[in-house]
Amino acid sequence: MGTILDGRYEIVSIIASGGMGAVYRARRTLLHDEVAIKVIRADDTVPAVRERFMRESRASAQLRHPNIVSILDLDIDPSGNPFLVMELLNGPSLKDEIAARRRLDVADVQRIVPRLCDALHLAHSNGIVHRDLKPANVVRHDFPGGEQVYKIVDFGIATMRESSEETRLTGADQFVGTVPYASPEQLRAGGVDARSDVYSLGSVVFEMLTGRLPFTDPDVLGMVSAKLLSPVPSLRAVRADLPVWVDIVVQRALATDPAERWPTIAAFGAAILAGDGSDQTGVGAAATGLLAMYDIGAHIGPGRLGSEVYRGVHRALGHPVAIRMLRRGGQRDWDAVRARFLREAQTLQLGHPSIIQVRDYGEEAGLVYVVTDFIDGPSLRQLMSAAGPLAWPRLRPLLAQLLDAARALHRRNGLLAGLTPDIMRVAHERDEVGTAEEERLMISTAGIWLAQDLLATLQERTLRGVGLADEEIRYVAPELLTGQAADVRSDVFTIGVLAYEMATGTLPYDAASMPALLGAMLRGAPIPPVEKQPTLPAAASDALLRALRPDPDARFTSVKELATALLGDRRSQGSAKG
Repeated sequence: MGTILDGRYEIVSIIASGGMGAVYRARRTLLHDEVAIKVIRADDTVPAVRERFMRESRASAQLRHPNIVSILDLDIDPSGNPFLVMELLNGPSLKDEIAARRRLDVADVQRIVPRLCDALHLAHSNGIVHRDLKPANVVRHDFPGGEQVYKIVDFGIATMRESSEETRLTGADQFVGTVPYASPEQLRAGGVDARSDVYSLGSVVFEMLTGRLPFTDPDVLGMVSAKLLSPVPSLRAVRADLPVWVDIVVQRALATDPAERWPTIAAFGAAILAGDGSDQTGVGAAATGLLAMYDIGAHIGPGRLGSEVYRGVHRALGHPVAIRMLRRGGQRDWDAVRARFLREAQTLQLGHPSIIQVRDYGEEAGLVYVVTDFIDGPSLRQLMSAAGPLAWPRLRPLLAQLLDAARALHRRNGLLAGLTPDIMRVAHERDEVGTAEEERLMISTAGIWLAQDLLATLQERTLRGVGLADEEIRYVAPELLTGQAADVRSDVFTIGVLAYEMATGTLPYDAASMPALLGAMLRGAPIPPVEKQPTLPAAASDALLRALRPDPDARFTSVKELATALLGDRRSQGSAKG
């Protein structure tokens, strides 16, 4: 080494090199302190690009922030290559830390990332977008007193890369260093603004917490396609021990549509900082909607349409709730899915002891959620798996509650078409004198009114007839599967399927595909349930067979009529009266 650059900088050693240039450790000949010098290889044929780089680097040099590396000087060497003189950072890059530790903790992210967001917010406020955020461009500096500060480097370098051969996706290993973190709009060569940095930093956080990238296709074009077309990845799908809030925050940062991301990098950083819920005031100020209103706890299980259900607590009231969340992603028709969620929320604004009441509904950045009361009890599916077929003395009161709830919904012009044992719960409550526990069947609604509500939200495998990927298909009336509208008689059929399964432990109709299932429904009656459940009264068995007839006109015309036939004397119907 020993080369003197610009008469002022003695090159001591090389720190790193790459396609864009090299970084050197250097000593200032007058001050005798050490600095870092980045020499950029520039093509003499593109002076406009070089001038743009010089202009943006000068602007970046005006940024004064403890988490942005300081630019001390800028010039062009005798070969026409621009070079930057920067403060020398003595620690590893974030890329090196991830490689050494494999993955970082949430506390690490909360310690590091909000400060980076503050630095980027300053840059964005000055009209500067980094455009190349990645772990290699975040470097740690270790101070003698033990303090560690992470600094963003290479503002303005993306300007050169975007105009160079490296950005062309036409050759092996070209643009690989940036594609994993680049926003979809960068890959489309669209307009880039501060929200592009939100996306890139979201990718960095994803890698910090999981040790891998959000999209991992080894082929560059495959990765580009995944970023543009695939659902936003879930952190918890890779690392299940992460809290739900961090998944929500990062998924929003990684939204394909810039309009659905955090509106500013500052909002992203604030949500990360406040997301642990320890500071309720901070969360309320930093987060929006869901995270501002509720603490999100343990995962309960999957919900309809690919949603996930979590326990939660209303922050202000301390009221336990269940939160069903669906992230915009691989659905065939997002508008149809959203409409079903909204319709369900509207219908379940109903006070009834056997209806799970919706407390809240919201939408934010490609996420819809429904908040209901939390029911401390198993799903009906879990109950049937544990108990097997239910004998009539246990089954009858549960059916009475189901029928009464259905009638209450019908009076509100609601339907329960598509109701399944997975979305029904069984709670335990004290009897009127408080001496014994009674089972209480709790239902929600599937939000289906028209055939389009069902068909537009089915998964591709179901529609193509190669499988039954949607469990609710087994519980809807055949007229919906043939494109007709649902009415009360469709609910009579659904109740018939549920009651048959509760009594016998088997479905009245089942098949491996939707066409085969529809064929089974249309061919004729199933085996009389009394033959599988001897405790079932003959009249109740006959009532179920009538409820399951393929022709709606041949079924009961109302749930009240079904209740009379199924439960017997009206005076003994209990909660099914009225």
